[in-house]
Amino acid sequence: MKNWLSVGEFGKKTGLSHKALRIYEEKGLLVPHTRSEGQHRVYTETQIVIAEKIVQFKNWGFSLEQIKVLLAETSEGTLKELLERRLQESRSAAVSLSQQIKALESVLASLTLGHELTELERSQVMENLLNRSVSNLKRRGVVDSEALSRVQSEVSLYSDSKKELIAGVRKIVDFAKANSLLLGPGRGNSASSLVLYSEGYGYFNPLKYGLVPEYFSATKSVWIDVEYSRSQEVGRLADEIAQKTGIEVYAFKSPVLDILKDVQNQVGEIDFDSFSDDDPMILSAPSKLGLAGLWGVEYGENYHAFQSQDEASKKKYSLSHLDFESLYAKPFKSASDFMIRTSLIGYNRLNKLELYNSRNDGEVDPLYPELNGTRGVMMFHEDWDRVFSRVAGIDLTEASRIRRQIVSEIIADKEPESAQQVRALVKDMATADFLLEHVDKNFMKAHALTVWWYYKRTAILKSLWPKEYRAAIDRWEQKHQMWWQEFGYKMASDGKPYLKA
Repeated sequence: MKNWLSVGEFGKKTGLSHKALRIYEEKGLLVPHTRSEGQHRVYTETQIVIAEKIVQFKNWGFSLEQIKVLLAETSEGTLKELLERRLQESRSAAVSLSQQIKALESVLASLTLGHELTELERSQVMENLLNRSVSNLKRRGVVDSEALSRVQSEVSLYSDSKKELIAGVRKIVDFAKANSLLLGPGRGNSASSLVLYSEGYGYFNPLKYGLVPEYFSATKSVWIDVEYSRSQEVGRLADEIAQKTGIEVYAFKSPVLDILKDVQNQVGEIDFDSFSDDDPMILSAPSKLGLAGLWGVEYGENYHAFQSQDEASKKKYSLSHLDFESLYAKPFKSASDFMIRTSLIGYNRLNKLELYNSRNDGEVDPLYPELNGTRGVMMFHEDWDRVFSRVAGIDLTEASRIRRQIVSEIIADKEPESAQQVRALVKDMATADFLLEHVDKNFMKAHALTVWWYYKRTAILKSLWPKEYRAAIDRWEQKHQMWWQEFGYKMASDGKPYLKA
C-alpha cells in the first residue's frame, strides 16, 4: 500500500502551498521524508499530523521559530497535554528550587569564610551542575532516560579541572554566538561528552552516533573547529582555559567554515541539519556530481602536511595511484557507510574495502557482535573498547585507558607491557590475541563523524548552490594561498602556495 505523497498530494491534504512547504523545510519545521531522483520533495502520511499542528500553532499567533520549539515539545501529544505536564513539573520544581537556593547560599557562605566544603556541600555543587546539563539536554530535544542517566554517570567522574573546562567551553560557545562566529564539530574524546553536547559544543548526540560518553572524564584535550580567518579570537580564549585547567584546548582553523559563511552571505542562512542524513542528494553526490569540492572524498597532495615531507615519505603515503572517481562511483547507503568507506580508502586499505563491499550488514563473527556496524572488516576505537569491556568485565573508561596505554607504548617503540593486562583480564586466549592484533589498527569515530559533518554540508552546497560554492572556494584559496581542505597549516618556507591544480 502506498504511504508516500508527492508535494502536490501533500499540499492538497494539508491545505499548504508549495511556497509554505518550502519555507517550513528551510526552517526545519517540516522536512520531507526524502527526495525523489528528480529532487522533488516526498512526504509520508504520518507527516500530515505535523502539518496540522503547524497550521494550528500559526492560527494561535506563534512565530515559526516558536513553532519549531513547540513541535519538539509536543511530538507525542497536544499543547494542552504539554502545558498540564509543565504545570505539574513547575509545582514540583518550585519546592526543589527553594531547597536549591538555600543549599547554594550555604555553599557560598562557606566559600566566603574560606572554609573547606563539607561532603554535603560538594555534592550540592555537583547536583547543580548536573541539573543545568540535564536542562540543556532537554532543550536540545534529548529526553530519553538513557541519555539523562548517562549524564549523571558522566558528571560523577569529573575532576575539578573538568568542571572548569565545561565553564570554559560554555564561554567559547557564548562568545561565538555573540560575535556571529561559526564553530565546527568538537572532536577527539571530548566529542563523546553529553554534557558538552548540552552546552552547544558538539553537533552530534553521542548516543545517536555510537560514541561513548564516558571518554570525556579521561580526556586530556578538547578540539574545536573555528573559522580560519577568525581563529585568533577563539584561540585566546582556548589558551586561557588551557592555562587554568591544565587541559589542552585547541582552536583548529577550518577553511571550510569560512567558505560556508561566504556562501550563506550570498544566498541566505542555510539550515543544513534540516536535511536528513539519508537524503539521496547527499549520499549520491560523488557519483552524480564528481568529487571536486566535496570534503573527505576529493583527494589532493598539494596540502602543506604532505608537501613538507621528504621524498621517501611522500612516496610511502601518496594515494595518487588510486582511481578515486571509481572508488566513489557507488552511492553511500548511510552516514555510517560514508565513514567506513572513507576511512578505509583514506588509509589505503583497499583489500578491506573490497571485503566490506562484498558483505551484508550483520555478517560478522558472532563472537564480536559489536562489529556489526562495520561488517567485521574494521574497528572504531569505540568498537574495540566495547569488545574488551564486555569480555573483560570492566567499564568502558578503563577499557579505553588500557587501549591508549598500549598504543602509546607501541608508538614509542617500547615493549607493550600493558598488553599483559589484556591477557590477564581476558580468559579466552583467541579473543585476547584478536584484541591485541587490532589494538593499534582502529579509527577514531569522532574524527570520522567530523568528516561526515563537513561532507554533508559541502554536498548540499555543491548540489543546490554550485556556482556560489565554487566561487567561495576560489576566493578563499586565492586570499590565503592554501588548499581549501587544509586545517590551518602554514605556507612552505619557500613561500610557494599549495593551490589546487
